[in-house]
Amino acid sequence: MVKPVELYCWHFMSYPHLAPDFDQKHDTGWVTVPNTLWDKQKSRGLLREYIDQLVYASEIGFDGMVLNEHHQNIYGLMPSPNIIAAALAHATTKGRIVVLGNLLPLHANPLRVAEEYAMLDNMSDGRLVAGFAPGSGPETFNYDVPSAPSREQFWEALDLIRRAWTQPGPFPYDGKHYSLRYVNPWPQPTQDPHPPIWIPSGRSKGTLREIAKHGYCYFLSSRSHGAATAKSQQIFEQVLAEYNQRYEPHRMGILMSVVVGETDKEAQEMGKEGIWYFLKNCLKGHQRREGRQLTYGPGVPYIPSSEWGDFLRGTDPTTPLLGDTEDWDDLQRSQSILVGSPDTIYERLRALLELAPIGNLLLQFHLGNMDNAFARKSMHLFATQVAPRLREDSIRIFGEKYPYLAETQMAEVVK
Repeated sequence: MVKPVELYCWHFMSYPHLAPDFDQKHDTGWVTVPNTLWDKQKSRGLLREYIDQLVYASEIGFDGMVLNEHHQNIYGLMPSPNIIAAALAHATTKGRIVVLGNLLPLHANPLRVAEEYAMLDNMSDGRLVAGFAPGSGPETFNYDVPSAPSREQFWEALDLIRRAWTQPGPFPYDGKHYSLRYVNPWPQPTQDPHPPIWIPSGRSKGTLREIAKHGYCYFLSSRSHGAATAKSQQIFEQVLAEYNQRYEPHRMGILMSVVVGETDKEAQEMGKEGIWYFLKNCLKGHQRREGRQLTYGPGVPYIPSSEWGDFLRGTDPTTPLLGDTEDWDDLQRSQSILVGSPDTIYERLRALLELAPIGNLLLQFHLGNMDNAFARKSMHLFATQVAPRLREDSIRIFGEKYPYLAETQMAEVVK
């Protein structure tokens, strides 16, 4: 039996109370955006509202809820996603809780991350997906973490965490970046041998090889999809083959934003304010050419010398980014934010799966300052009118592209 695509609800928890003239008055929504713009009265109950949206996703049948770590920006109000995950572990009984992920070079001691994730896995009765990332440009500036050594530090930290979950303790750990006399965390994770590990990345062959070598899941860190997504999937499939592994769609995931209305017109009308707030405010300073961008700089993010040539050949500094979108036609071409009726959204996601057979779709429904009631309606329309068809079709798509899946996944069920 081939497993269907898994559909997750991702919430970034953006700040929704900016003045209409924010874009004209401020050059970025990241790192240096003045925190005097935070309205304490309007923001009372905001994080609770966002948590409740994710609880609702669990109740209506999504496969999981996704959180991530960002610092000092209006794009994502989760400097500690583990706190939100703890709330979800208590408030839900269904669906995986995906933390994608803790930024290991920003944490002084990775053993603390291993302990917190183990607690979350116990609190959720084995529903945690443990995501880890080195952190992108804004986090480098936020915490004054040097970008070049952070990659090496990241892989050492992850090695320590994995050993803390699998190697009987106490044992000493003596690495280049971390040295501990006793590694002996209590509690241990509920899942055996440990929660699934997901790693976000672009197309770095070095990162993909580490993911393949250790059996982790690859999350494509990109907001633009189509041919580029298919290329990333094919590269990962080739890297897996280097390690005598066959590609399985659930070894890979992508992020997409989805706005669903009863009709295409309603989706555009109801989603317009939140979408353009997100594009022009939340992405300013990150995925937008205009403004003060702190995502890239000398040595930020760090790119190994062996991959620098490919980076230069594939990078055009004049190419518009997602935040540079000017109209609905631009948005349609980016294939990042899908807007439409259930039929429209279904057709576009089915076409994407035909092009790039990926088993984990992480879907953002709330954008910018989107109304709570409409965000929930969009989620419900997707869960009831898109998800069932997409899951059914994905079984056929995956099975036709990879006939060996029926055999290998049946063996997992028997085991």
